Amino acid sequence: MSTPSILNVDDYAPGLYARSKVLKQAGFQVIEAMTGGQTLELVSNRMPAIVLLDVNLPDMSGFEVCKQIKANAKTASTTVVHISASSAQAQHLVEGLNCGADSYLVEPVDPAVLVATLRAFLRTREAEQALRRSNEELQRFAYMVAHELNEPLRTMSTHTQLLAKQLKQPLDQGTSECIDYVLDGARRMRFFIDDILRYSQAIHDSRDVRPMNGEAILANVVANLYAAIENCGVEITHDPLPDFKADGRVEQVFQNLIGNAIKYRRPEVPLKVHISAHPVSGGWQFSVKDNGLGIDAKYLHQIFHIFRRLQGREIPGNGIGLALSQKIIEAHGGRIWVESEPGIGSTFHFTIPQQQEASTTV
Repeated sequence: MSTPSILNVDDYAPGLYARSKVLKQAGFQVIEAMTGGQTLELVSNRMPAIVLLDVNLPDMSGFEVCKQIKANAKTASTTVVHISASSAQAQHLVEGLNCGADSYLVEPVDPAVLVATLRAFLRTREAEQALRRSNEELQRFAYMVAHELNEPLRTMSTHTQLLAKQLKQPLDQGTSECIDYVLDGARRMRFFIDDILRYSQAIHDSRDVRPMNGEAILANVVANLYAAIENCGVEITHDPLPDFKADGRVEQVFQNLIGNAIKYRRPEVPLKVHISAHPVSGGWQFSVKDNGLGIDAKYLHQIFHIFRRLQGREIPGNGIGLALSQKIIEAHGGRIWVESEPGIGSTFHFTIPQQQEASTTV
């Protein structure tokens, strides 16, 4: 295993030398920088495990350097530890952490404490990397299994249909029911596999954060759900929806929530769905409100769990849509929740922070 590298950043030469000496004696590979520009270049080119970043630099503040490191998809996972003697007040610590830093140390720092802190961060980093590799392997496994299952399902459906045509017509009731059961089972399994693929791809695909138009997203979702909307006579209304920054998977969230409202409607009541948005600190909060079946309070904490369904097979679905929506929203740094009352309806809320400027991986 290669020795982890630490980028030591300080514009004060004696302090830079003393800290580098401590780090080298502890077994770290040390890279040095004295300006913010040098730091950003070295982080991008050398990919250090940790940046030990002085807050006060001659060309830009350490806070701004940290923001740029965290905003870059290539370097966002780099651990940044601010260190300062002159900026030691509480508001400086808060500002540093709010800029994305992982920790903030105030000088003078005992050398043993400094080394122990960096080793603790490295242990955490190694654990995160191991978990990421495990998740990637699981995603590849799920993708492979889903594809391998699709082919025999298609074969089973096709040959069952051919068999039905070759049998003496008209089919007796028992034979007809058996064929219908086989085809229905294959259809439901195929839908389940497709949902698993969408879930697996959505939580691991790289994000492409770009300007999004809320009105256009809703128009696409309504077009995708046109048949269900027309068949059920759904009335969909909305407030003016904003432009915001996100990746394309947010459209899937809108579609899942509106699609769920259609599935879980009250048969005796014309369904109404209203979509709204309003600004919140750091971004936007969207809401999808319906007058459907509603959800009992004791189940509210369960509905975002994958495969968790509250209804029987009379309502189609595999319990993946809300779990997928939660993963997408959390990948943007937001959150999703629901307010609901049985027999009255539900309102799903989710937030999209707007401070992200670059893509990351879930």
